[in-house]
Amino acid sequence: MDMPAAQPSSNMPVWRRIKRPHMATARVIMPVCLAGGLLMPSNAAWSTLCYIILLPTVAARLWQGWRPDWHDRPFTAMLALCGWSFLAIFWDHNISGMGNSHTYWLVNGICTFAFLLGFKMADGDDPGFRRRAVSVLIGAGAVNALLSVAILLAEGKLGTRMQGWGATLNPVLGTAMLDICILLVLGRMAEGKWQGIYIAALVSMALYLMVSYSRTPLVALVCALGIVCLGSWKLCGRLALAGLCVVLAALLVWWLQPGIVGLLARNFLARGTDCHVTIWRTAWGLILQNPVVGYGPSARLPIAPHGFCPAYPSPHNLYLSLLLYSGLVGFLLFWLCQWLLWRHLRQVSAGFTTRLWLAVMVVPLVSGLSDLTQVIKGPAPGWYIIWVPMLLVMSLRAAPPR
Repeated sequence: MDMPAAQPSSNMPVWRRIKRPHMATARVIMPVCLAGGLLMPSNAAWSTLCYIILLPTVAARLWQGWRPDWHDRPFTAMLALCGWSFLAIFWDHNISGMGNSHTYWLVNGICTFAFLLGFKMADGDDPGFRRRAVSVLIGAGAVNALLSVAILLAEGKLGTRMQGWGATLNPVLGTAMLDICILLVLGRMAEGKWQGIYIAALVSMALYLMVSYSRTPLVALVCALGIVCLGSWKLCGRLALAGLCVVLAALLVWWLQPGIVGLLARNFLARGTDCHVTIWRTAWGLILQNPVVGYGPSARLPIAPHGFCPAYPSPHNLYLSLLLYSGLVGFLLFWLCQWLLWRHLRQVSAGFTTRLWLAVMVVPLVSGLSDLTQVIKGPAPGWYIIWVPMLLVMSLRAAPPR
């Protein structure tokens, strides 16, 4: 005999009995937010999208009683890193007088918290969400790369640094983002399905990398590919095929516009250090004066514009940024996250899977040598470079026994 469906208890608070619309769930909202930064034309448009759909969805779920699993150590450490960086707002020092307001950073911190919690909600609600998120990143990354290269060719500005599309508007950050997308494509290619589509996605992203003139993210990609291909000759062959397609595409461009290869080489080598040494030296001097808790997110370096140096820059280095903005405490929390994620990766994977996701973790660690700033800034490209790799590794589950 069928039992009647359980009815909500009359003792349950009213706010817990409110039902959310079917579409206003994290498993639906998060893929839209992940695609938005790569497909929408500007960071402002993407931010508006997140304000409209991400913040209310996460707030409603928290209001209804959802809480993260505090026994999930990697995710708890990620929340601690975000929380400490957020607390730094309250002892913020605007060193140069040119930093953003406390309200600006409060909004950024809340959005970054919402992004982390929204991903965790979606992953807990739907076991297939993680795979769908990877598919979204691959598709949106390929479209973004094609749009960026097409705009560059249409404007005929090959002699200058490329201005990408949406979140890849900054070519250095855009290259680091597409490094991660390329590794995700390699992971799908290893499954042996839809090879033609994935090779086409690789070619589009590789073309973006060729005209981005971004050196450190390219070094990060080389390091990551070395880790992935270690012990996998089959994947090396597929990667060589994709590389051959890129070379053929480059030869076609060279045939259509003679002299373009020399121009790209000159632009790649002409930028020197981009004033990084001066920036790093200034940042280190400030860090030594306040090493424990940092200066807060508004701390821009007191460097006046001169030569190639921008006005009042950030440290242009992930590790110096952590020390400057959130002190030694934030720096140690970041490495605690990396260690816990690596331990989790070793527990739930083996062989190629371990190498692939280790390579994904390496990209921000190497790319951060010459860029990346506050970890709580967002919606911003840093979400894709810093947080998405950590979230994808955190949500990795052990494969069921065959």
